[in-house]
Amino acid sequence: MSGEEQSAKGSWGELFTDGRGLYSSLIIGGIAMHATQMLVIAIIMPTVVADMGGAAYYTWAAMLYTIGAIIGASSTGAVWAKFGARKGYTLGSAIFAAATLACALSPDMAMLCGARLVQGWAGGLISGGGTAMIMSLYDSRLRTRILAISQGTFTACHLGGPVVGGLFASIHWWRGSFWIMVPVMTLFAVLAWLKIPARLDTEAERNGVPPFPFFRLGMLSIGVCFVAAAGPVDSMLLRLALIGGAVLLVGATFRLDREAGNKLFPSHALSLNVPIGLCLWILMIHSMAQTSITLFLPLLLQVVHGVSPFFINFITITISLGWTIGSFSVSGWAGRRERMTLWIGPAIAFASLLCITLIARSPQLSLLTFSAFMMGTGIGIYYVHLMARTMEQAPSGEQRTTAAALSSIRSLGTAFGAAIAGVIAHSAGLGDATDPIAVGDAVSAVYLACLVPYGLVVLLAFRFVQIAMPKEKIAPASAL
Repeated sequence: MSGEEQSAKGSWGELFTDGRGLYSSLIIGGIAMHATQMLVIAIIMPTVVADMGGAAYYTWAAMLYTIGAIIGASSTGAVWAKFGARKGYTLGSAIFAAATLACALSPDMAMLCGARLVQGWAGGLISGGGTAMIMSLYDSRLRTRILAISQGTFTACHLGGPVVGGLFASIHWWRGSFWIMVPVMTLFAVLAWLKIPARLDTEAERNGVPPFPFFRLGMLSIGVCFVAAAGPVDSMLLRLALIGGAVLLVGATFRLDREAGNKLFPSHALSLNVPIGLCLWILMIHSMAQTSITLFLPLLLQVVHGVSPFFINFITITISLGWTIGSFSVSGWAGRRERMTLWIGPAIAFASLLCITLIARSPQLSLLTFSAFMMGTGIGIYYVHLMARTMEQAPSGEQRTTAAALSSIRSLGTAFGAAIAGVIAHSAGLGDATDPIAVGDAVSAVYLACLVPYGLVVLLAFRFVQIAMPKEKIAPASAL
């Protein structure tokens, strides 16, 4: 049998046969609920502030959810090691439901922000748990398929989240966007308890139940809070100090974790010589750059080009749409074609970003839209195979820890990307973000800086292919 035949991908239908249907539904449903609650808040916040005040904390509800999600995803391995798959996933679902109920009942902004922090933690735990189930319950033939559907689900929520929020905001009942999720998440928790196996593998039995890593999670939490706090700070010196402190704390967390028995991250998480380390670096750098691009794209379109909010939303969704189309298009590829995705995808994303940077201030909105779509497509082309190959190469006994890292590292990259992009933009003269010339200069500077991390992604992806997919393991051309 040829290497191509051995590594051929399974069909879409196999995700819902042989007892996998419920697991697929739980993974997809978990992503949908996590993504919807992450995205809906931006639409309802004006109504929230009008109802109970707290305008000074306008961005906190979204920011605290993101912080909680990072910590929740990072703690997935530790939580599952202690409680097992069934209790761990059910715990995340039940706490998510309870925190969502608390959001709906919040009498003031302080309560809402606190509930959002807990809700984010549970959402991160669900997200990390979903990745853990993909690693444990789906073989290499099906992983790219379920990962592609996961991305498609997130894109659908990108479209549906604002619709849900807009619907409840239009009737001045923002609490409804939370109430509607409570019974769904409660049912979700019940299904998880009844159907998920007590343990997906024997990792916990081999290692026993190690003490919970409170200290390292605390350091990571403070580091994430530092980088989040850097966003609204006006003083450039203070902003740089907060980012520097965040880097030191997160770096120290990785360093301490390297020698720990109850790891938050897999062994060699920062190594450039093993597939898991290369993947985590790619995810971190890619997330930093992508966040910077999507964060400043609406500002560029509104202030420099004067386009309508509808068109702004259309272009930002175009990136996610391209990502989804790219993921679905190549999810069935194997052998040499799979290897090709990890070379071509990053190159397409880099070339598209270069085009966006060059035309950012010119009135070529159709080309800008197409470039945004192609950037998303390039990401989608390599993303599913990068993730699937990394799952396959997870160190023995560290499957859950690897799954958690794949979720949390992306969120860490998002947080650092937003903070660093803010530093670059303000250094380039963003000012109060109302002058078209200043905004054009600032956004161009951010996008120009993003070419560096995307260039690194191209190089790191090439090295990933060399290490994780050496040529002698790829089927000969005649087998394709």
